[in-house]
Amino acid sequence: MMRWRLPLFIIAALTTLLFLNGIVWRHEQTLAQGRAILLPLRPVDPRSLMQGDYMALDYQLTQQLTNELVVAKAPPTPGQALDVILGTDVDGVAQFLRMAQAGEQPQAGETLVRLKWEDNGAHLPSNSYFFAEGEGARFALARYAIFRVASDGTALLAGLADQQHQAIPDRIKKTLATTNSKQ
Repeated sequence: MMRWRLPLFIIAALTTLLFLNGIVWRHEQTLAQGRAILLPLRPVDPRSLMQGDYMALDYQLTQQLTNELVVAKAPPTPGQALDVILGTDVDGVAQFLRMAQAGEQPQAGETLVRLKWEDNGAHLPSNSYFFAEGEGARFALARYAIFRVASDGTALLAGLADQQHQAIPDRIKKTLATTNSKQ
């Protein structure tokens, strides 16, 4: 009876590891090769006492979509996926065009993005951005979120960008001179 438990455990563990690594690989592929879009941010309080330095993110897109669905008195059920079609303006900033119909594929210059409806409105997968202690001043300049979007509409937050659409680096390498000056 005990003989089959060890091989069964090993098979279950390997299957779980393969599954989890497959998800990580898929997300890495989206971050590396997904279509980049900029989404305008709405200002939100950037600090949590329990979690340290981070920026709470809110998006004009989710606010606009929530308002349109609530005004139309057609809010989806909680947990329902919402497929939307975005276009980009001349500055490369994504703009809401329309709700996607079932099976609809985006046209040239459009991007399909999948959101989720929760109790209080539409949500993108990321609502916070964590950064190193003391780096808050640089990220306070953020005006856009950079998302990488896969062909199926899966969107992953890749970073933040300033008013000029330039990505804000996650870390600034400290030079030897600044390191020595603090000692």
